[in-house]
Amino acid sequence: MLAYVEALWAEAAEPSADPQMQRLLQKLLRQQTVAPDGVPPAPPVSALRFRNKVSRMLRMLYATKLLPRRLAGRTVPANAIYLNMGQLGLAMRSFFEWFAKRPDIMRAMMLHDAIPIDYPHLVGEKAPGYHRQMIRTAADHADCLIFNSAYTRDSVTAVIRDLGQNCPPALVQALPVPTAFLDVEPPAAAFAGIRYFLAVSTIEPRKNYGLLLAVWKRLIAAMGSDAPHLIIVGAPGSGAEGILAPLETDPALAERVHHVAGLSSPSLSTLVLGAAGMLCPSLAEGFGLPLLEANALGVPTIASDIPAHREVATAATVLLPADDTAGWADAITAVPERGVRSPPHIPFAMTEAAYCAAILDFVCGIQSGRA
Repeated sequence: MLAYVEALWAEAAEPSADPQMQRLLQKLLRQQTVAPDGVPPAPPVSALRFRNKVSRMLRMLYATKLLPRRLAGRTVPANAIYLNMGQLGLAMRSFFEWFAKRPDIMRAMMLHDAIPIDYPHLVGEKAPGYHRQMIRTAADHADCLIFNSAYTRDSVTAVIRDLGQNCPPALVQALPVPTAFLDVEPPAAAFAGIRYFLAVSTIEPRKNYGLLLAVWKRLIAAMGSDAPHLIIVGAPGSGAEGILAPLETDPALAERVHHVAGLSSPSLSTLVLGAAGMLCPSLAEGFGLPLLEANALGVPTIASDIPAHREVATAATVLLPADDTAGWADAITAVPERGVRSPPHIPFAMTEAAYCAAILDFVCGIQSGRA
């Protein structure tokens, strides 16, 4: 199992050893005909469909030699706590049939959002059904729920009530700043003098990249070669090909807008630290992790004025309507030059250790109440 996961893992690569980071730097420096030593051409990155995600999950599950329905009921210790922090598996009802034979198990589950149900026009045709099944599974089996924001709690609770059930005890706990952001490597010297903004998320319609591309066309028309760069970091999702199509047909836009996927966490944290600003134009979110990460590093943030972003925003965050092209262009232009930015101290309360402690305190408290 560990060998299989290790073969997939690229999270720990330092920026200087991350081929995707090096390709990005190459493009920013406009040296597209000369590849860095030892770095092959970037392979195409395709969207990871739902069936591909399930297939990968099943392969990893098989590698553990544990099959939920056959072995979990016999191998899980008495009075254990079952903690599910990833909601994808909740759509597979058969994974949880063993709970019926193990009432001693305390079950805690995290739900990240209700976006496919509340905004079906922003997702694929089958996504609302899958998502409703996830929430139904949690409502049927969980002794307690964990949410990433008050907005997620409220929207998921509304779905649970529509299903004719009551929401179990719940904890709202904001996501932590990832460990890679606690000890950030400053950008390489080659980045000096390159003014760029970041947008970090899966490439899909609800992330509202169309707004940013329209903004950059406006900036290029007004500023020419002085327009800043926009770096889009994220794996292609449903509809990504159409969203990114202008980069194939508009040479001027392609010179200033760059898409990269597969960055390691250290590379991403380095990019965030060196950015002029973080842009979060999403139409709907359950939480705003890129906004949180940028705020933690003292990077200016501009975000769409939606409930999840309001919970994460600081007093310095600029919140704008998600369709205000002129307003976004003006706000981006107004961001001052960054100069040299040093990694700030991240309070313990925002770390993964504090987050895990809060989760464990909550679920252990629920467990104690069942005794």
